[in-house]
Amino acid sequence: MKKFLSNLMVAFAIMATVACNKEKDDPVPQNYCVDVISINTATLYNTLGITDLMTEKLAEGGTTVSDSVLVYDQQGKLVARKGAESTSLQTVSISLGDLPDGTYTLVAWQTTNNGPEPFWPLVDADNIATARIVQAYPSTINVYRAIGMYTATVTVGSGTGTLDAEMEPMGSVVDLSIDGLTSECDYKNASLVAGGESPAVDGFYLSPARSGEDRWVFSDSRLESDRAIGGVLPSKPDSKVFTLSHGEKKTLWLCGINKGTNEKDSLVSAVCSLQPGTVATFYYNLDKTGYQPPYCGPTADFAAWKAQRDAGILDAAPCLLWGADLQTVHDYVASHHQWWQLDYEELDLEEGHGWCRWYNIAKNLFEYYCFETENGNNLLATILICFDPSDESLEAAWTTLEHQGYELLGGIIYPDQPDVFYYLLLSADGNTEACLNIYDDGGWQIFYQVTDPDDLAHVIPING
Repeated sequence: MKKFLSNLMVAFAIMATVACNKEKDDPVPQNYCVDVISINTATLYNTLGITDLMTEKLAEGGTTVSDSVLVYDQQGKLVARKGAESTSLQTVSISLGDLPDGTYTLVAWQTTNNGPEPFWPLVDADNIATARIVQAYPSTINVYRAIGMYTATVTVGSGTGTLDAEMEPMGSVVDLSIDGLTSECDYKNASLVAGGESPAVDGFYLSPARSGEDRWVFSDSRLESDRAIGGVLPSKPDSKVFTLSHGEKKTLWLCGINKGTNEKDSLVSAVCSLQPGTVATFYYNLDKTGYQPPYCGPTADFAAWKAQRDAGILDAAPCLLWGADLQTVHDYVASHHQWWQLDYEELDLEEGHGWCRWYNIAKNLFEYYCFETENGNNLLATILICFDPSDESLEAAWTTLEHQGYELLGGIIYPDQPDVFYYLLLSADGNTEACLNIYDDGGWQIFYQVTDPDDLAHVIPING
């Protein structure tokens, strides 16, 4: 019997050790044997791409990074509060050694403090089911107030060790940048708001048992559309903000206060994925609204997109899959444009072109797809149409054709349009022709279709 009891005690010891010593890279930490929590305060800001900004902010003085820890027993009752303050991005350690032996749920969060009252106050913390963090007052959230959270179950008293707590952002960062917002433009300022009738997000619950939309604290009185995510001024047309607004397909509206009417005008909307931990850019050029759409998407992709716009290349990607059906064309448009709108889904019968659908790819820039049948079978032609009369838009049309690899052959006049002159261009492989027609008012269209040998036989040379 003595030997049996001895073996039994060893078995219990092994079970206890295994139960609370999981690998630290376990994606869902359940039970660690620890007596110290280690927090790298830079992790949150690295994820959000604002480490340099935070380093500069802390160096100015007056701001500290605050890491707070709540300890709950197995009944969800608060048994301890702990924390650490730091004036630089460093690793801080918080001891759990003074806790009675037992298993606990830890909830940690990190943000900054720069005054007597917190921007993110803790509410109803005595029970983990009700504990939550909310904004002290409804406002745009400065990026320096970004907040992250971490939870884990730990066992104290059965071993020693250090738990590396990596803060996960509870919101996302949005870079708002508006070109053309100057003292001479029509607007005093510009702001970005979330569209729809959803209630504004005021904060979040701390309980790890909550997930999805159940983790968020929603406003009882304000809609998301009532609260600006961020704003810019002519003197400061760029802004970086933090937001709790979220959604896989979030509609964002750019609005401006009109100098003449003092009313809020809706300038443009775009759909963007806003998920906690992501970094997005919303960019718009008020001087090129006619032929350049906004950019609303991952910040990592913005530089390449902007470089093409700065080079004068249109944000156009006409589908030239001749013979394709409507669904194939629609999928192509959706996957090749970061911004597009479909005003109506029906196909219109256009004389000489077939059954056609319009896609809006900028305020006055459209892709027009023409099919043989009413059901959208057999793509016959694609037309890029711009109703912006500016010289810059026409120059962009030529630059785009060159970028697409088209070579100017000359001109052509069709018998059924004796008063209309087209510039005829040919693709690098010779399979597609593009005909550019300039409207009298300065707008233009590019007509793409399978190369017609008869067109090539009637090219008019262009001098100069």
